[in-house]
Amino acid sequence: MTLPVEGQALRGHDTSLLLKTWTLNHICANVLGLAILHPFLAHYFTGPHDKALTMPQLIMHNVSVVTFMVILVVLQNRALQSRFSLGTFRGLSYFLLFVPAAFWLGYYTLYIPFDIIFMYVAIGIIDARLIAPLLPKPRQWAWKCILSFLLGGIAGAACGIAAYFAGLKDAGGMVRDYGMWSLISVTAAVTYTSLTKRVLRQQLTEICN
Repeated sequence: MTLPVEGQALRGHDTSLLLKTWTLNHICANVLGLAILHPFLAHYFTGPHDKALTMPQLIMHNVSVVTFMVILVVLQNRALQSRFSLGTFRGLSYFLLFVPAAFWLGYYTLYIPFDIIFMYVAIGIIDARLIAPLLPKPRQWAWKCILSFLLGGIAGAACGIAAYFAGLKDAGGMVRDYGMWSLISVTAAVTYTSLTKRVLRQQLTEICN
């Protein structure tokens, strides 16, 4: 069915708004959840750690990851609401269950930086599943979404490691943490949002047509 001219203009406006807020909200979620809150929640109260974490450190790391997921889900869904009718907390239970599990799977098997990479891949897999029904080509969205988050996680981890060996390792504890997680989160978010935004634009254009 062809939309009236007014409807087409509205859809185009909604699509443009979604693409802008998709990028902005994801970057904000990563900055707030990982760059700002993660070093504070996971490391400030319980101190630095080696691979073996104490129970308080384990608890605070989980609190941090859960906090990040709540922020990410709310801001992501707010972006999608500019084009689709869905709840603000849609899919939150999946993120709260699978993302921390993926984070710790990466940490306790392959260790750093695979905790970061596994975390972003888990987010990508959930987004692939939840957003696919909203789009005309769900399979295409699914694999491109997962790949985008994988590349985002790799880029963020690589940037953080490079900065660590370039000089951050000699910085003070919290300065090092804030510096590394700022670089990791912003790099990852810019990478995967740039890639997923292109896919969303293509698919949303098809809906408008």
